[in-house]
Amino acid sequence: MRDPLPPLPGVQAFEAAARLGSFAAAAAELHLSPAAVSQRIRSLETHLGVPLFERLARSVELTELGRAYLPAVRESLDDLAAATGGLFAPARREQLTVRTQVSYATTWLAPHLHLFQAEHPEIDLRLVCAVWSEALTPGEVDLDIHQGRGAWPGVHAQLLHHDDAVVVHGPGHVERFGPVGDATDLADRPRIQVLGFDDVWQRLLPSAPTSGPAEQATTVDTTIAALELVTAGDATAAVPERFARTAVRAGRVSLALARSFPMRQAHYLLRPLDDPTPTAQARAFLLWLTRLDDHLPALPRLTDGDIG
Repeated sequence: MRDPLPPLPGVQAFEAAARLGSFAAAAAELHLSPAAVSQRIRSLETHLGVPLFERLARSVELTELGRAYLPAVRESLDDLAAATGGLFAPARREQLTVRTQVSYATTWLAPHLHLFQAEHPEIDLRLVCAVWSEALTPGEVDLDIHQGRGAWPGVHAQLLHHDDAVVVHGPGHVERFGPVGDATDLADRPRIQVLGFDDVWQRLLPSAPTSGPAEQATTVDTTIAALELVTAGDATAAVPERFARTAVRAGRVSLALARSFPMRQAHYLLRPLDDPTPTAQARAFLLWLTRLDDHLPALPRLTDGDIG
C-alpha cells in the first residue's frame, strides 16, 4: 500500500508560509485567516510528527527538517499545477502558423520574434519552412511569405517589402586580398553565389565569367549557407540586405561595398484567391512585421546604386 500522504491543505500552507516567511502573508495569498494557516500547518506537523517552523515573537523560521522538506514540496506542487493546467485548463491561446523560406525565417524573423511574443503573449507562433514548389493547401497555414517576382498562379500576392542586395566579406578578406575600392576588385576573388540571386553577380561583374573555377565561385541554395561560408572564410557573397543586417551588426561579416543593389525579387504575402482575409492573429503579425524595419533599420551605406 502507498504510504499515507500528508494533508494537501497543510502542504500548501507550509509552502506558502516558507516562501513568504510569514503566516500572515501566506494567509493573504491563500485567502485564509492567519489562524487557519497556522491550524493547517500544525495539522501537517502532527501528521509528520516533527515541527516544521520555529514560532518566534515577530516571525517564523523553518526548522532544519522544514528546510529539508521544502524542495520536495515545491517540486510536487509545481508538477501538480503543471499537470492540472495542461490537462484541464481552458484553451485561451490562439495559434498562428507562418510559412516562409528558411533564410527569411532564420536571418530576419528568428532574431526578433521575441518582440512579437512580448507584444502578443496570447498567440502561440508556429514557424514552418516549406518547399515552395508545393501547392498551397487551404487552411494549412495562416500566412505564406515568399520571395520572388510576384507572379504565382492561383494565389493573391501582396507586396511586403522590396529587397536590395549587398556584398559582404569575411573577417580575413581585406588582410588576405587587400581593400575593396569598387566592384571590379572582386572579380578575381573567391565569391559565394546564392541560387536564385545569380543575376546580382552577373550584373555586378558583367565582364567576369558566370561561373569560375571551384576555388573562385561556390554556389549554395540559401543565404544562411552563404553567410556561414563567408563568416568561416575569406570569400565575398551578394545577399539580401535584410538578411545580412544581424550578421553585419554583430561583426560576423562586413560590407564590402558602400552601396546596395536593387534585386529583381521581393517578399510577398501569398493568400488563396478564395480566402483573401487574414485572421486577427495574422493581421497582428503583419502589423508587427511592417514595424520591424523601425526596430532594425537598414544598414548605413554611402549611396544607393543600380547595377542594371
